[in-house]
Amino acid sequence: MTNQPSRPTLGARAQYGMRVVSRAFGVISARARPAPVRSEQPVPFNAMFDATRLDAFLCEKQLLASFDTYLFEVMHAARLRGQIVFEYGTLLRAVDRWKGLRVLDIGTGRSTLPRWMSAQGAEVTTFDLAAPVERGSAGFQERVDSLVARPHQIVRPVAGTMRQLPFADGAFDLVTSLSVLEHLDTDLPGRAYVAYDEQRRRLAQALDEMVRVTAPRGHIYITSDCCDFLRATTDAWRDAYYYAQGPALSGAWPVDDVPALFYEYLDAHGCVLVGGCHFEPHAIAQPSHWTFRGPFFSGFSVLAHRDGRARA
Repeated sequence: MTNQPSRPTLGARAQYGMRVVSRAFGVISARARPAPVRSEQPVPFNAMFDATRLDAFLCEKQLLASFDTYLFEVMHAARLRGQIVFEYGTLLRAVDRWKGLRVLDIGTGRSTLPRWMSAQGAEVTTFDLAAPVERGSAGFQERVDSLVARPHQIVRPVAGTMRQLPFADGAFDLVTSLSVLEHLDTDLPGRAYVAYDEQRRRLAQALDEMVRVTAPRGHIYITSDCCDFLRATTDAWRDAYYYAQGPALSGAWPVDDVPALFYEYLDAHGCVLVGGCHFEPHAIAQPSHWTFRGPFFSGFSVLAHRDGRARA
């Protein structure tokens, strides 16, 4: 006899329902509050996560939280320690005008940020694996969102591999990939661990493809995770790893390798870093840079402008 997955208890279902309803009230409350004035504090676009800078994103945080229950939850979840506020807020500070912008979001999963972009007038395409690892909300939360979420235009889904994007050269004005590239340590759908040298090779392929499909004068925005693996000992995200067998700690780029893997690579392949590079590997020793994953884990952002130079 095949074992069937156990159904949630009545109590668990009630708790889930209360959480969804609470988020819906949060969305409505966020809309009712006066919007904070956008901070004049400058935001470094190419930098490591820093909890001391989160106050600079209060305007962007409320703007996103008022859109739907997913964005409200990730903007306010104490367990995330503001990492998504940093990732999404930096993007919003970087883009002055969304209307008519051709956007490709790679590895969307269950994020509704592309819907928010669409609601601002962008023409959005999402890109995931044919069998996504993360799926969007469904059931009760989807029904609640149908009542409280702000309207948006159609978001076009496309499936494939980020290492061979099925789009023409220069097809998009903005290419985004948020908290995805660290998962190049997993070969899906087989869930085999990928050795680090191969991870680097696949990262280069993915970045090349992002540059290729970005229009001249367009932008690439990336966020990912980094770690000082010599000092990190635990990872709160360990159970969410995709690979079935492999190292105890992974799912992040070695912090000392990030400048060469991302900032220097894009600079050498037809892009210019917007505002220069402020990423300092040694800063990961400071607790203000640690993310929800634990000590010596951090995140970082990358914003590059495609300037049309021939690739090396």
